[in-house]
Amino acid sequence: MNNLHLDDRRATLRMPFVSNAICKVDDIHQKFFGMLRDISTFALFMEIEENRPAVCSQCEISIVFDGDHSRLTIDKVIGEVIRSDKDGVAVRFYEKFEWLILVPLLFRKNLVQQRKR
Repeated sequence: MNNLHLDDRRATLRMPFVSNAICKVDDIHQKFFGMLRDISTFALFMEIEENRPAVCSQCEISIVFDGDHSRLTIDKVIGEVIRSDKDGVAVRFYEKFEWLILVPLLFRKNLVQQRKR
């Protein structure tokens, strides 16, 4: 349970997670690439080094899980940027993230792959 964080302001658990992510903002026709830091059923935090989307921007998130011989992408996760800071952006989903159950399985696989590199 050490890998799970309970934030005082939230009623749900956030799981730390490292994976590639893309935040596409259609209003400005731009994609932002970064690393997913943590995720819950209602939001995520994505590390983006520079040129982040503005707060209140609607975006479409894609989460990319790279395997040794394949890739799994979860896309069309729609939400809104609710916070932007020097580390990245927080996005609140409009609908509950229905694939959260996969995260612990894929988190372990990603850790093993990162150690191999």
